[in-house]
Amino acid sequence: MHTAIKYGNCNAVIQRGCPIETVLRALDGKWKGVIISALYHEPHFYNALHRDIPGISRKTLTEQLNDLISLQVIQKEEMDDYQNKVRYALTPKGKAIYPMIQEITHIINANL
Repeated sequence: MHTAIKYGNCNAVIQRGCPIETVLRALDGKWKGVIISALYHEPHFYNALHRDIPGISRKTLTEQLNDLISLQVIQKEEMDDYQNKVRYALTPKGKAIYPMIQEITHIINANL
């Protein structure tokens, strides 16, 4: 369930900026963008995802996956045919976010 952002006594400038700050905080972290990118083209099992992202620790991967699950950007699917196998995939929300991230990246890189 999504709750409305309450701004309290914030002035108009802060109110306009608060949603942007909310998004930046939600996607904060060195690895969230990499994880979203890795899952954009196809779902991954945990170990395959870990192998595809060099330098990420298992602890960090698990934490970042849990954050993205709580944001409903990715979903965790437990496979019935494999014991203890979990596959991660982007939700429709996650698939919608990826092109936006790509566009923002393009804009920022074009103006450097």
